[in-house]
Amino acid sequence: MLTATGYCVVVLTVLSLIAVPLQQLVVGGAVTGVILGIAAQQTLGNVFAGMMILLVRPFRIGDTIEVRSGALNGPFTGRVRALGLTYVTLAAENGTLLLPNAGVLAAGVTVGLEPE
Repeated sequence: MLTATGYCVVVLTVLSLIAVPLQQLVVGGAVTGVILGIAAQQTLGNVFAGMMILLVRPFRIGDTIEVRSGALNGPFTGRVRALGLTYVTLAAENGTLLLPNAGVLAAGVTVGLEPE
């Protein structure tokens, strides 16, 4: 932490010595942050939903689940093959399904179905 603070002080000092206006840098950084945040909103939503699924563990790898969600256009039934930061992978009758974590977290999920 002390090293990062030292680097920031050195960078700011050098920028002021070469007469770079710091207000423009701050505004440019803020605008860039807003643009990147808007562009990555869906991805960040999936990552935070993935962290919730991994922490709460409403279902585990190997469980058979049914995901009921109009936003995902389904009910989907399958066995959980993988839980990641962005997707839940289901092995279904018609192949492998990658469901986004934000959609799974917002959906109704039935856990522990008997395999057909």
